[in-house]
Amino acid sequence: MARRIRWQIVIAALSILLVSGLLGRLALRNASVSNPLAGGSYREAVLGAPIQPIPLLNDPLADPAGRDLGALLFDGLMQIGADGLLEPGLAQSYEIDPSGLVYTFRLRQGVTWHDGEPLSADDVIFTLRSLQSTAQPGDPAAARVWQDVLVDRIDDFTVRCTLSAPQASFLSAARVAILPAHLLSGMPPEQWADTGYGKTLVGTGPFSLTELREDGATLAANPRYFGGRPYLDTVDLRFIATPEAALAALTRSDVLAYGERVGSGQSLATINLAGRLRRSTVPLDEYAVMYFNLRRAPLDNQPFRQALAHGLNKDALIERALGGLAAPIDTPILPGSWAASPDAQWYSADPATAERLLGELGYEPGSDGVRQRNGERLSLDLIVDSDPRRRAAADEIARQWGALGVEVKVTELSAADLLQRLRDHDFTLAIHSWARVGPDPDPYPLWHSSQGLNYAGLDDPDIDILLEGARAESEIGSRSSDYTAFQERWIDLAPSITLYQPLYVFATDQSLGGVGMAEPESAASQLLFGADDRYRTITRWFINSYREIQGDLRSP
Repeated sequence: MARRIRWQIVIAALSILLVSGLLGRLALRNASVSNPLAGGSYREAVLGAPIQPIPLLNDPLADPAGRDLGALLFDGLMQIGADGLLEPGLAQSYEIDPSGLVYTFRLRQGVTWHDGEPLSADDVIFTLRSLQSTAQPGDPAAARVWQDVLVDRIDDFTVRCTLSAPQASFLSAARVAILPAHLLSGMPPEQWADTGYGKTLVGTGPFSLTELREDGATLAANPRYFGGRPYLDTVDLRFIATPEAALAALTRSDVLAYGERVGSGQSLATINLAGRLRRSTVPLDEYAVMYFNLRRAPLDNQPFRQALAHGLNKDALIERALGGLAAPIDTPILPGSWAASPDAQWYSADPATAERLLGELGYEPGSDGVRQRNGERLSLDLIVDSDPRRRAAADEIARQWGALGVEVKVTELSAADLLQRLRDHDFTLAIHSWARVGPDPDPYPLWHSSQGLNYAGLDDPDIDILLEGARAESEIGSRSSDYTAFQERWIDLAPSITLYQPLYVFATDQSLGGVGMAEPESAASQLLFGADDRYRTITRWFINSYREIQGDLRSP
C-alpha cells in the first residue's frame, strides 16, 4: 500500500513539473519577441523568366519576372515606404516650388553602384533623358509623364525637373529606376541589351546580381546599401515555367516562398497548404471597370444609370464569375490608398429599387420579359476582350440585368479591337481594366473632361474642378479632401461601374520573418503597387533570429 502511494506521489510530482515546464515555456514564448539576425539564403519560385530585365526597357505587364529583378537591383529618386506612402529613395530630399512646376531633388552622397563607382547627378540626367528619347519604352505610360519635363543638372548631387503644368502625382513618376551612365552612356537604349549589361544589371539596390541563368538568378546583399544592409545574405530566384511546378517546389521545401496573381480555378489561393506555410492575400493596384457611354441614350440619363447600379450585385458577380477571388470596389480610387474615402459607398444591390426606377422611367416588362418603352426594347450591347475573368464578369452582368428585364448582348473582341472601340467611343457598354495605378491614384487622366482616356465621356464641371485642384495642390491633406469630394460626386453621377480588384497571393515558410503581408496593421497587407511591390520591405526580411524576453516574468 505504502509503495503504491509513493508511486502516485512520484507521478503527481512529475506531472506538476511537466505542466509547469510547458506553461513556463508558453509564458516565455509569449513574453519574448523574435529579433532578426543577418544571414541565410532566401529561395523563391518565380513564375516565368525575365524577357527584358533592363529598367526603362522592361514591360511590367508582359515581363513581371524582369520587373521582380529590377525591384531588387535598382532604386529611383523616390520609393514606396513601409507605410505605402512615397518617400525619398536615392534623393536625400526634394523641394517643390510654389508654382508646383519645379521639383528639385538633392541626391544622397556616398551612394555607390554595385561595381563601386559613385552615384551622381550625371546618372540621373542620363537616365531621364534616355527615357525621353527611347523609341520603345517598356512602360509607355511612365515615359509619357517625362516626355515634356525639362531635366537640368544643377551640381554633382542636385537635379531640377521643370514641368509644363502642375502635377502633384509627379513624385510617383520619380520612382523610375536610375541607371549607371558610366556603363551605358554613348549608345541608344535600343542597344543596351547588346552590351552585355542585361547579364550584369549593375544598380544601386539592396542586392547585387551574382549570376543570371536561364533557370534562375542569384543575388547577394549589398553591404553599402544606403538603406542599410539587408538581413538576408542571398536571394535565389528560381524561374519556373508553370504554377503547378512552382507549387510543387514550395510543397517540397525547395523554395521558401511563391506568389501569383489570383486567377480562376485551382490556385495558390484555394489549395490546402502545409502547416509550415503562411498564406497572405493582398489586393493589387488594378481594377476592372464597366464603362457607360454617356454620349448615347439611355446611358446619358442619370436615374437610368443609378437603376443599373442598384441592379448589379458585385459580391454575387465576384462569387459566381470569379470564384470569390477578387475584391469589390466602389470608385476608381482603390481601398488602401491614402486618397480613398471610407465614407464613399456605392449603391446597394437592390433589385426592387432598380425595377422601381426603371418603371418610373417608363420601361415596362414586355411579353418576353424584356422591358420596353414606346415599343422599343431595352437592349444594351456589352463588349469585352477575351480575358476569361472579364468575359465571365460580362456574362454574369448580362444574367443579373436580364432578371430585371434589361437585355444585355455580350460581344467578345480582341484586346486591340476593344481598345480601338473605346478610343473611338464606339460602344454602349464596355469592360476594361487598368493596371499599375501606383501609390498616387490621380484619376485626372481617366475622368477629366479634357482627357482622351475619359472613355465614358464624363463632362462634369464639379468633377473637373476637384481633379484640377488635387493636381495643383501638393499638400496631401488638401488633396485627400478633393478626392473625397470627387468620389462622392462620382458615385452620385454613376458614370460607370467599377467592378472588382484583382488579388495577389503570397505563400511563405514560417521560418521567413519580416515580410509584413500577413499583418493586418501593415500597409503591405492592404494594397500592393504591382506584384514586385512584395519586396517593399525586403531589407527587413530575415531567416535567422533570436528570441528576446520582454517585460518581467517574476511573480508580483
